Amino acid sequence: MLFILLLCLLPACNLIQPDIPPTPSPKPTATLPPLALSVDLASDAIVVTIPIDPPSFNAYLNDTGYEALIGELVFGALAEIGPDGNYYPELASDLPTLANGDLSQDGKTVIWRLRPGLLWSDGQPFTSADVKFTWQALRDSGIWAPGFDLIETIETPDPLTAIVQYREFYPNYLIQFGGNGTGVLPAHQCGDTSRMLFWDCNFEPVSSGPFVLAQWIPGVRLIFKPNPNYFVPNRPLASQLIFEIDGDPDRRERSLIRGNTHLDLWPEEAAAIKIEDSGTATIIRTDPARYVMRLVLNLSKPGAAESNQPHPALANPLVRQAIYHAVDVGYINAEAFNNRGRPVETEFFQLDCDVPPFHDYNAGLAQALLDEAGWVVVNPNPDSDVLPVRQCQGCGAAEDGTPLVLKSYSYLEFGPEIEKAQQLLAQLMLEVGIKLEFETVEGSKLWNTWENEGIELRGNFDMDLWDNGYYGVDPTIYMTDMFDPRSIPTRDNPIAGLNVTRYRNPELAPIFDALHTPIPNNRRRALLCQVALALYQDKPQIPLVAFPDVYGVSIDLQGVAPHIYDTVTWNAGDWQLVKPVNN
Repeated sequence: MLFILLLCLLPACNLIQPDIPPTPSPKPTATLPPLALSVDLASDAIVVTIPIDPPSFNAYLNDTGYEALIGELVFGALAEIGPDGNYYPELASDLPTLANGDLSQDGKTVIWRLRPGLLWSDGQPFTSADVKFTWQALRDSGIWAPGFDLIETIETPDPLTAIVQYREFYPNYLIQFGGNGTGVLPAHQCGDTSRMLFWDCNFEPVSSGPFVLAQWIPGVRLIFKPNPNYFVPNRPLASQLIFEIDGDPDRRERSLIRGNTHLDLWPEEAAAIKIEDSGTATIIRTDPARYVMRLVLNLSKPGAAESNQPHPALANPLVRQAIYHAVDVGYINAEAFNNRGRPVETEFFQLDCDVPPFHDYNAGLAQALLDEAGWVVVNPNPDSDVLPVRQCQGCGAAEDGTPLVLKSYSYLEFGPEIEKAQQLLAQLMLEVGIKLEFETVEGSKLWNTWENEGIELRGNFDMDLWDNGYYGVDPTIYMTDMFDPRSIPTRDNPIAGLNVTRYRNPELAPIFDALHTPIPNNRRRALLCQVALALYQDKPQIPLVAFPDVYGVSIDLQGVAPHIYDTVTWNAGDWQLVKPVNN
């Protein structure tokens, strides 16, 4: 599913980052004799198919999904998030909190205490120097990663203690050195902190995780064997983990069904149905889902490049409410996405906020709201087969006679489904008198920088359709970037944030300020739900459906437990086959 693999084309990932040079492709291996392309499978070998080579093991450099997949096997984290949404220490001995004194009252000092006796796979000790090195390498190489730009210093008074000093409180500090394939990098192997892009350890790393790379033949496979120094007793359970590269989705599906492989990532719905009916494999869908397909509405005048000129139609909350009621989410989910999505009303569905749970499709109400807003059908002809486009008649923000025509964009990389969704939206909009002109463009055009004429940053749109979602359990950073009135990009401050809707709700600013302080979890949830309710009422964006991650899993493979807070290999050390592979 391209919307997952291309997540960092989306706004929450890349617009406020500095320009990052492309990561070099994996180093080609030496020419090998033909027999090197075959592999001797261990009796308990677990085989996973993926369509392309990972760019590297270093998930700080890319976000295709595949570097996180293998990075999780070798780069341990100080702390992670489990399937239940709770944090747990991994390489750290405990979580730093206000209660134990390892988080300061102002949240700017975090003390990480490491497990004693940790070793890298080559026998070198894992120490606080590795934690400091990871931050220094990102800083010196100019690589942006969440929260690292807020770190002022890291002190290492002893090998088991890392004291992180922040410029301001970072709400996601617990997964600062972890999460989705990222973690702590080996200082003794990787080298010059200013040359992260070119490290050999990006491709042949020593490991603090359950596995270590045994062989990588680009375009063919990656083979992993157990890390002899892994700190968890009797793990990993499997003696061999293999990632086969196969770009043919039909062949990946057949291999899984026939039992030749054991895990297929993100199969499309047609393949998922076959897998579920096979009797030899099953489908696991993450619950809750994470990636929300939504309509992004521009509340400012398109092309003005500033936020102080209101959009002639969309600045009116009645028009936004009308669009909300004109959209039949179930119809779009069925016809465009084959019912893969789960209808959602809010970005905060993980938090169970008190927001109405069902999208209210009501074309009659939509038309009444548009009438009230001063966008009316002029001289209706009940005998005509042509649906009329509404015009401004006392709408107050445009000249009378201006037609209600909106330009909508979506991104090419998602695939044909999103264009189908745009077509359906245009049909639904026209049924209430709104003409929707839509265009599918490359994500690099839609989400480019201000200097490079990014469509959204510049505000050169009326409505956009794309999917996105926040990682982890705390959406503070994500929501601040998207909806804080101080995060509106302008000509004078094009990197202020990603509030490309130009949504201004002054009541949210103090809420976001409070969320950027260390407060009890119940208070944090209550504030986040206040944001959720404001967004539901104001509708600067209209969430439609949330997409789960989908995995095809052999019935012979036990232990796979995908969830939305980490990559599927988060617990690969617990994977095992219930019966040997037939060789």
